Amino acid sequence: MKTTLLILLCTVLWGATKAQDRIITIRQDTIECRILSVGEERITYEQNTSENYVEGKSIAISEVLRYLRTNPGGDNSGIRQQKAILQKREYRFMITLQEGFAHSFIDLTGMQSTLEGAGIPKRDARDYTRSLKNGFYVNVGGHYLLNSYIGVGAEYSMYFADSEGSFLVGGDSGDGLNVPYFAKLNQEEEFSTHFTGVSVLSQHFLGEEKNIKFWGTVSPGIVWLRNEIRAFELQTISFEGYEGEYELVNYYDNSNGLVKGTTFGVKGGLSLEYCFSSILSAGVAVNYTWAELNKIGYDSSYGHTEQKLADAIVVSHLDYGFTVRYQF
Repeated sequence: MKTTLLILLCTVLWGATKAQDRIITIRQDTIECRILSVGEERITYEQNTSENYVEGKSIAISEVLRYLRTNPGGDNSGIRQQKAILQKREYRFMITLQEGFAHSFIDLTGMQSTLEGAGIPKRDARDYTRSLKNGFYVNVGGHYLLNSYIGVGAEYSMYFADSEGSFLVGGDSGDGLNVPYFAKLNQEEEFSTHFTGVSVLSQHFLGEEKNIKFWGTVSPGIVWLRNEIRAFELQTISFEGYEGEYELVNYYDNSNGLVKGTTFGVKGGLSLEYCFSSILSAGVAVNYTWAELNKIGYDSSYGHTEQKLADAIVVSHLDYGFTVRYQF
C-alpha cells in the first residue's frame, strides 16, 4: 500500500514538473507557464492564475531571451528542451523614395476650347492640354515601425507636367480693313501639385523565405496647386489720333500669370518589393492622390485676385513607378 502511494506521489510530482515550462525575458524575468506554441513573432503560453483557472497569454519573440520547454513535440516525455532566442536587430526607421510617371485627372476642356476659339487647330490644342495631364512624380516618405506590421510617419509627393507651343492666332489689324490677320503666340506652362501629410504604413511578408514585401500607405494632408503661364503674344493699345479718331496699335509683349490654390487631400499607395537585404528593398509602386479645389488665387501684372469657384477643380492624379526603401 505504501509502495503504491509512493508511486502515485512521484507520478503527480513528475507531471507537475513536466507542465512547468519557463520563459526568460530580456529583462531577466522568469515566467512559469506551459508553452503552447512558438511562432516567428510570438510565443503563446498559458498560466494558472488560481487553482481552477488557466489564462492564455502570449509574448513577442523580441522580448524573449530564451525559453525552456518540456515535451514540445508530444513524445520523448520528460525531455526538457532549452532554446536561446537569437535576437535579430530591428530596423524600425525607414526612408522611401519613389519616381515614375503620373496622370492628372484635371479637366482642361475649357482651356482647349479657348485655344480652338483663338484659331489654333484642334489637334495642336489637344496636344498642348494633354501634355499638362501627363507628367512625372516624386514621392519621399519617412516612417517608424511600431511593430512588425504597422508604422507611422510622413510623406511628401509632387506631380509635375509642362507644355509649350507656338501658334498663329487670329487678330485685328487695326486698319479697319476686312482682311485676314494672324498673330504669333508663344506660350509655355508649368503645372504642379504638392502633397504633404501624415502617413500610416502597413507591411506584409510574402513567400516562404519572406524576401518579398507588400506595403500599403494611407496619408491625409494638404495639397498645393501651382500653375505658371508664360506667354509672348500680340498686345493692342488704342490712342487718339491727330484727327480725334482712336487708332489701334499692335505690339508684342510678355503676358505672364500664376494660378495658386490650397486644399485638403488624401493619398493612398501600394508597393511590391524584393528584399536584397534586411535594410534594402526595391520594387514597383502605384499611388492615387485625391483633391478638389474650391478657391484659387491669380497673380498677374494687374495684381492679385481671389476667386471662389462655382464648380470644384479636380486635381487628383495617379502615379506609377519604381520605389527604393532603406531601413536603419
